[in-house]
Amino acid sequence: MLEAGWKGVPLSVEVGPAVIKDKYTIIRLGIVVSSKAKKVPTDLTVNQTFETKDAWSSMRGLKMLSMEKGSVFPELSTRTDGLTDSLTKDKPVELFPVFKAPSDGVKTVELFMPQMTVAIGLPVVEASAVDYSVDDVLAKAELDEADPGPFAMNSIILSADGSSDTKKNEKSTTVTVDGDVTFEVDSDQLSAQADAVLANVVEQIKKYPSGGDLTITGHTDDVADDAHNQDLSERRAKAVSSRLKKLTDLSTWNESVSGKGESSPRVPNDSDEHRQANRRVEITLTPSKPAEASASPSASAVPSSATVPDPAGPVGKGPEGVDVKVGGKAVHMSIDGVFRVGGYLAGTLMLTASEKVYVDVWEFLMPPEIEGPHSWAGWMMGVYNLTLLSAGQRYLGVDYSYSNGAWVMLSNDFVFEIQPGEATRFPVVWPDTGEDSVTLDLPGGGGIWERVAARLTDIPVVNV
Repeated sequence: MLEAGWKGVPLSVEVGPAVIKDKYTIIRLGIVVSSKAKKVPTDLTVNQTFETKDAWSSMRGLKMLSMEKGSVFPELSTRTDGLTDSLTKDKPVELFPVFKAPSDGVKTVELFMPQMTVAIGLPVVEASAVDYSVDDVLAKAELDEADPGPFAMNSIILSADGSSDTKKNEKSTTVTVDGDVTFEVDSDQLSAQADAVLANVVEQIKKYPSGGDLTITGHTDDVADDAHNQDLSERRAKAVSSRLKKLTDLSTWNESVSGKGESSPRVPNDSDEHRQANRRVEITLTPSKPAEASASPSASAVPSSATVPDPAGPVGKGPEGVDVKVGGKAVHMSIDGVFRVGGYLAGTLMLTASEKVYVDVWEFLMPPEIEGPHSWAGWMMGVYNLTLLSAGQRYLGVDYSYSNGAWVMLSNDFVFEIQPGEATRFPVVWPDTGEDSVTLDLPGGGGIWERVAARLTDIPVVNV
């Protein structure tokens, strides 16, 4: 039985097991008000708890995960049975979300439950192992199988000093290095900082001794004419290629080096910040044997030359927590620990208050100074700024893409008011940093739309 909460009321949630029937998985949820609750509102339901921006009053926010395989399974049922039933201490509200079945050999799965937690290690069983009719659940489910998944978990790792970022999916890794940091101005001459920036590329290459395809592409802004920009982008790509050959062995890699000038901007060239983001070199590794990379990278695999940024808010140990301002009021923030499964970590940030706190939609977004060059800048609500800091690198929560290319972070889509009486919960899954304890950092920023800032250290990692 898992502890959870909703609208200031403590809940107890029975989750699982994950039942396989034909090509589907059903995970039963049984939700009751905890015996610890002092008051039980008569209108308390989970109608909004698991909804998404695209599916109100639904269970579509529930995601089945295989953290071992790095896969996300969307919820398929369009039924709303149970969502509007009143929660009580006596009879559980039952929900039966349906997912596509995982591949053969998967023994356990996880369930991402927005506003609640990530349920870890749910056993995968046959229909005969449970006391409800799986056939009846599937007959009533009204499934939407237009895009059933599974989808690969992707990860984004940013250099804390902004000099590079790393995007990983199941097939490739792309490291983007900042041209202003890596090169002298309007030149292909490498700067004094170049080796430190390229160290991350070197470490990624070393993970795949069998090699594969290596693509190095230079890009510029639109300030100069097309011919100048094309030439500069090509020369910068060649300079990176030459330097990488001196820093590591590329003999097993099939290398392609080119420049695209100003033709492929990362963001519009409408500000100095955006033009800087477009002055870059992208190094993409497509290994012939992706499994060669360690499932749980060691912390030493991350370059330690980058400086860890100063905290933007209060600092404290994760389980003890810190006090921050949310909606202009005092809120206590803590995290007991995280669980390691495969190459990922899962944890839940807890927020408690002595009075009702209204949360502005921007308070847990990434600040513009970080989000500007990146694709999630258009997301205007949700919880996206819970990052892990390790050796000068900032690990964002994992994301995934639907078949149509729509990109989604695995997080709470909405932030609701914090109610006294029980913690508001932000569950998150991150790529593994390889450490025995981790540091959670909310970077703050945002100017007049100030984001929440805090740093929680010494968060224990539990291996599952």
